[in-house]
Amino acid sequence: MPLLTPSTLRVTGWISVFLGVTLLGVACLGQWTSFGDGASDVKRDWELFEPGLVTQVQDYSALVKAVDAKMAGQPDTPAARMQVMYDLIVNRFTHNEALHNLGSNWILYLAGYAHPTFRHMWDPGRFVSQGYSLFCDQSSYLLLHLAMAHDIKARHVGLQGHVVMEAWYDGDWHLYDPDLEVIPVNDEGQVLSLEELAQDQKLLDRYYGPHNLQDLIRNRENHLYMSTPEGARFEWKGNILALVEKAAEILKFVLPVLMIALGLWLCRKTRPISPQPTNV
Repeated sequence: MPLLTPSTLRVTGWISVFLGVTLLGVACLGQWTSFGDGASDVKRDWELFEPGLVTQVQDYSALVKAVDAKMAGQPDTPAARMQVMYDLIVNRFTHNEALHNLGSNWILYLAGYAHPTFRHMWDPGRFVSQGYSLFCDQSSYLLLHLAMAHDIKARHVGLQGHVVMEAWYDGDWHLYDPDLEVIPVNDEGQVLSLEELAQDQKLLDRYYGPHNLQDLIRNRENHLYMSTPEGARFEWKGNILALVEKAAEILKFVLPVLMIALGLWLCRKTRPISPQPTNV
């Protein structure tokens, strides 16, 4: 007896339609309602966090506008811009990994059962709209993205287990660490260049002694820089996974539509044909 009988194909078709409609509904709810919001963690004891900013700044464009609004009336220097952007990030987010859930992207959520890295969120726009907690690589990349949007060259830097960003102005790189909430400054309150920080053991101990990162910052050749192309993440696989995430954002809608279309085609193809009356 053949396995692919008309009735079997018809049942398969209806199952495909049902799954397609369900997944399309999940994708739409996750895209346009709070169903896709990620889990956010409470702030650490020493963290700066303003819950009001979460409701005031709910997407990336609002974050950019908030930077512009806070810059109004201030001296427009790269250092001043970076300070405003840094303050917004550390006050808007707490520390926890921003992950895809069933609502935000069902494809990446399911792929996470194969490897948890697939659930890690990469899109800066999603960082703002999906919740208020980020890991160090996410918060530093969001700050990098903001810096570039405000005409400041920036790069993502890996410190062997911790990730920061650096902004280029006044002839050198300057380190900004929104996750640990560290901006190394001198006694006059000026942000240290990376060269100045690397040469001052006392300041290295002050800012990064508790995290045992002094040697990585002092021996700059050990940094895992990803400076090309501009705006890239420090780790090559992060750049690849960001592209996978972009593709999955399209496929989470396209695949259910294809499932519905295939299911309807199977149901139509296997529909019993009514016998035609014969003329006597």
